[in-house]
Amino acid sequence: METTGGSQDFDNLRRFGAIRFQDINDGEYWRLFTAMFIHIGAAHLAVNGISLLIMGGIVERVFGHRRFGAIYTLSGLGGSSFSYSMIDSGRVVGAGASGAIFGCLGALAGYFLFRKNVLGPMGRQNLNAVMMLAVINFAFGFVIPGIDNWAHLGGFLIGGLVGVGLLPHISYGSPINRPLTKRTSVETKVSDVLRGSITSVLATILISMALFIGNNRTF
Repeated sequence: METTGGSQDFDNLRRFGAIRFQDINDGEYWRLFTAMFIHIGAAHLAVNGISLLIMGGIVERVFGHRRFGAIYTLSGLGGSSFSYSMIDSGRVVGAGASGAIFGCLGALAGYFLFRKNVLGPMGRQNLNAVMMLAVINFAFGFVIPGIDNWAHLGGFLIGGLVGVGLLPHISYGSPINRPLTKRTSVETKVSDVLRGSITSVLATILISMALFIGNNRTF
């Protein structure tokens, strides 16, 4: 991007797939995906890179590689959809991995919320820490100009739902070294399928609502 016009140039960002309200409103929905892989300037890339290294690393160790990939991708799409629903319709573009990173935070919140009884005091403490970190980062989004808090909110909500739907079972070999109370395999599978189905439906509804709002905006 820097060699073809700059990573902070409006037209170049559009060319590489950033979110722009009118482009997506005209049918370029692929931008919801590509926008999470480009950044506006070196500082933006560095901050998100460090955040992903920390938060993404934790989520990948807890959930595993494939589930982390699903959480990251779907959270990024959720963040992009929320951003599209509220982004200024003028000469403004949105880009970055922050929606997906907030999705990692949401997934951890869901994990510690639903596993707090198994993890005990440590699980409840970690849940409080994750929620405090989310609140602080949302607060920064209101204070610092140019930050898309709608993308953060969308990523966090979708990440939380996807994370709950893909909850890993705790075993002695897991990153959190506590055993899960054993249930019958049928009971476990039914519970997993039901939880995954409900969270998938809710995530789909949220993303669809964001797209519906964006597609029917008049401003």
